[in-house]
Amino acid sequence: MGIHGQTAGALICMVITAHSFAQQSPTGRINGHVVDIVGATVSGASVYVRRNIPPEQDIKLLTHTDTQGDFKLVLAEGGYDVLVTAPGFAASVQTTSVMAGKTRKFQWRLKSLNCNFPGMNCDVF
Repeated sequence: MGIHGQTAGALICMVITAHSFAQQSPTGRINGHVVDIVGATVSGASVYVRRNIPPEQDIKLLTHTDTQGDFKLVLAEGGYDVLVTAPGFAASVQTTSVMAGKTRKFQWRLKSLNCNFPGMNCDVF
């Protein structure tokens, strides 16, 4: 192969590599912490995500909280609705944007469905 053949081969490799990088969306992170109304961690909570910018119809279960009530998501840039649910608790949604190379930190405070403390309005928490 002559110099022109080697140059053309190198150019093709560069174009394919550049095309591969262009197809990968830049990503950012969401770090979440899930607690109940008194601040106790909620382990095993389900974390669902739906992209809202650009919009998607699908809601996907992406992860569960660990024993410390924490979860981490790596998502493509865009806007998202993040829904957290756990047995015995009302679901909670937060809307956020994800920016490349940035980490957003959130805390979800889930209300108990069985809140029946005498003389206490559990909806004020």
